[in-house]
Amino acid sequence: MNNTSQTFTFTGVEIDEPLREIRLRYRLGGHAFIERIVFHAPLPAQGSPLRAPFEAALELLHLAAGVSYYKTSLPHRMRIESAALEAGQRQFLQELYVNGLGEFGVRNEIDVASRVDFLSAPCADLPVRQASNAVLPRRSAVLIGGGKDSLVSIEALRKSGEPMVLFAVNPKKPILDCAAASGLPFVRVERHLDPLLFELNASGALNGHVPITAIVSFIAVGASFVEGFDAVILSNERSANQGNMFANGREINHQYSKTTAAERDISSMIARHIHGGLDYFSLLRPLSEAHIATLMAREPRYDAAFTSCNRAFQLNPKTPPARWCGDCPKCRFSFLMLAAPMGRARIECAFGKNMLDDEAQLAGFEELVGLSGHKPWECVGEIAESAAALLKLAQDPQWRDVAIVSALAPRISTLMRDPDSVWRALMTPSKDHLLPARFEKMLHDYL
Repeated sequence: MNNTSQTFTFTGVEIDEPLREIRLRYRLGGHAFIERIVFHAPLPAQGSPLRAPFEAALELLHLAAGVSYYKTSLPHRMRIESAALEAGQRQFLQELYVNGLGEFGVRNEIDVASRVDFLSAPCADLPVRQASNAVLPRRSAVLIGGGKDSLVSIEALRKSGEPMVLFAVNPKKPILDCAAASGLPFVRVERHLDPLLFELNASGALNGHVPITAIVSFIAVGASFVEGFDAVILSNERSANQGNMFANGREINHQYSKTTAAERDISSMIARHIHGGLDYFSLLRPLSEAHIATLMAREPRYDAAFTSCNRAFQLNPKTPPARWCGDCPKCRFSFLMLAAPMGRARIECAFGKNMLDDEAQLAGFEELVGLSGHKPWECVGEIAESAAALLKLAQDPQWRDVAIVSALAPRISTLMRDPDSVWRALMTPSKDHLLPARFEKMLHDYL
């Protein structure tokens, strides 16, 4: 399916009050798609002060989530029958699709920027949504993904006594296990992609990575008016800003919708078109992955529950996946970051193996530290911090003689002359972030 002459149409949003279900409708050629979002609490009633911002959140969710269906053929023409857009919204969506499909474009050898066109797409003759200031309860929703980052956010907020709930879309076992280990209230929302999408993918439609963090973010924003919270908190680190490569004149970043730039853009859309008092930010933005790993090691309660391995979150696994597959970039990077702060015995227990003593992982670690290829297409940290972390292990008697460390440390040391200064920089929080003052103090106090 690759007919670029077709038109991709955003046809509308339906709200089913009794079922607490939202239906996002799209059309592409002869195909009609319906994506379903299911909440587990009563939706804001018609006439409620929260109804207008709820509908505004659904409107932007509809436009963002359409990327999953648009990518099947990347037609040049778009039509928006469900909303009116001002110039800033058009530019936001243009950037979200072009940059969010950057990896997709490289892997499919397509210049996505030449296809996406929100800038001139015809829109509905409706008023542009304006932000509400309806009262929301003082409570934070922490998006939990089952990995170390969100768990650090949880513990930092717990120490400050912040009222919070944990939030996830389609939570898998690692997320449920981490939520249970936290002992905190947990809110879930279900997202059901149209089954036709999987049929088209199976028959050869274009497929690949989408800006999923942005989609989940707008679902969480919608949930704030259903479940009642005034802050949507992510746990994206500053390391997410480093891209993987350059192609077609732009930086390609697997983690685009986790970057500071994307966070700033989404926050602006919320403030201008959804709700003026709803905070949206990443609590860990000032920190590097290496710094976050040292904080994660403080709290052993999650050792038997957390994972950063994407294979544990497969949509339709044939068999129950292991918590750590032990053979992917995420597993390698997580092990490398946590090895020193957790210690050898503890991390081997958590992962079920010693990945740094497995010679079969050598090529994968070479990519992480910048000795071959490019930064892997995964949510992993900066090349410099991987290299500095490995050199730090080379100074530790319990790690310096294991296979990967002894093989790579001499090669890295010729390229990184002053790893101690690199490490100090990694442990120094950045001032480039969107944290409200009270949350910045909470993070500072936890550090």
